[in-house]
Amino acid sequence: MTCKDADKAIARFLDDDLDNRELADFLNHIETCPECKEELTIQFLVKVGMQRLEDGNTFNLKAELDMLLRDARKKLLGRRYLVLTSYILELLVLALAAATVVLALTIG
Repeated sequence: MTCKDADKAIARFLDDDLDNRELADFLNHIETCPECKEELTIQFLVKVGMQRLEDGNTFNLKAELDMLLRDARKKLLGRRYLVLTSYILELLVLALAAATVVLALTIG
């Protein structure tokens, strides 16, 4: 992912609107690019910080952003696990269908 791509993805990341591939690429880029991490921090401050100020709540934006990034990593791992599980289940269904056909042919 390029810096330009990451910049475009920041708003979608903050809205939790990235698919698995985009999220993985974005998180990897943010971890290795201090300029994009700074831009993410700024946009997070504007989006979340302004809302917190309006609500009158106290906040620690750095800790919240760090938590958001950690949660995104966990969510990505969970999504990957679900995709893998769905592939395994599809293979099991195909194997059962094949076994059913073989049994039907041998019985019939």
